[in-house]
Amino acid sequence: MGVEFPKGYGSDMNIAEALRSVRLGLLEYVQEKVFVGFDDIFWIPVYFTYRKRRHVIKTILGCFRTRPNCYTNAFLVKTEDKEVYFLYFHFGGINPENPSGSGCWVLGFRVLRDRELMFLYREDRKMLVNMTLKRVIDFHGHLCPELVIGSKVCEYAQQFLPGRSFCVVAENCTSAVDAIQILLGVTFGNQRLKVFDFGKHVYTFLWRRGKGIKLSLKNLSYGDEDEYRELSRKIISSKATFDDMVDYQRLLDKRVMILLQLNVEDMFHLEEVRCEHIFTELPALYNTCHDCHQKVLVDRGIEYHGSFYCIPCFKRKSTEATLRNIQ
Repeated sequence: MGVEFPKGYGSDMNIAEALRSVRLGLLEYVQEKVFVGFDDIFWIPVYFTYRKRRHVIKTILGCFRTRPNCYTNAFLVKTEDKEVYFLYFHFGGINPENPSGSGCWVLGFRVLRDRELMFLYREDRKMLVNMTLKRVIDFHGHLCPELVIGSKVCEYAQQFLPGRSFCVVAENCTSAVDAIQILLGVTFGNQRLKVFDFGKHVYTFLWRRGKGIKLSLKNLSYGDEDEYRELSRKIISSKATFDDMVDYQRLLDKRVMILLQLNVEDMFHLEEVRCEHIFTELPALYNTCHDCHQKVLVDRGIEYHGSFYCIPCFKRKSTEATLRNIQ
C-alpha cells in the first residue's frame, strides 16, 4: 500500500490542481490583451486568440470574479490541447457592476504542465496518495476532506467486520459515502447501504446475530476554523473572488493532510450496538401506480383506500384531500 505517483491522475488537470498551482506559483504569466469569442447565452468564453492562434476552449474548470462586487468575469479554462489558462475581463475604469460597459479581455497566465516541472513540484500539486485512496478518488473525481473521512471510517470498521455479510447506515450525503461504496462494496444498488441525511459523520455497521458498531466523528480541530467559515460563507453567498477560492483550496489541502496523518482511533468514537435484523438485497417486485400508471417498487409504494400509489402521487392526493377538507 505504498505511495505512488498516480499515473494519469491529474495529467488531465482538475480544478483543485489548478488552484493549487496558483498558490505554489507554478505558472507562466502572460498578462496580454486577447480577443475572446464569448457565448452570450451561457455567459462563457468559447475560444480566444493568442499569438496569432485560435485556442478553442474545451472545458470551463471554474468561473470566478476578480473583485467582490463585480459580476463573474474570470475563468479557468482548459483548451483542446489540455493547456489550462486563466482568462478574465478587465473592467478598467467603468462600474464593474455593469457588464455591458467597455473593457478588455486579458489572458492572465498559463498553468505549467507536468513535463515542465521538477518531480518535487508535481508531487506538491498532485498530493500523492496510497493506492486505496486513489481508487476512491478515481471514482469520486477529486480529493476532499470528506472523502478521506469516509476512507478512514472504512479502515477502522474493517477491524471488526465479519467478511462481507454486513450492511451500513450512514447519516450524511457527503463524499464520504462514495468511499464506503468503493472500499466496502456496500452500495445503494445492492441495498446494503442506507442513508439518512442528518448531516452527521455517523456510521453504523450491522451484521448477523444482532451485533454491530457505530463510528461517530470526534470534534477535530484544524486551527483555521474562523478563516474556513468566512471563506465558506463567501462561497455560499456567491461573493468569493478568485483569490478566495485559491485560499479555500489551501485550507482543504491542509485538512486533507491532517486527516491522512491521524490514527483512526483518534478520529472516531466507537460504540457497540445491537440490532434485530440487517437489510439485504430483495427481489425487485413492481406494482402500477393508480394515478400516473408508472411501475413502482412494491416496498416504495403506498396502499391507500384500496389503491396503490407512488410517493409523489400520494403526496398530491393527500394535499388535495387536505385542501378539500379545509374548503
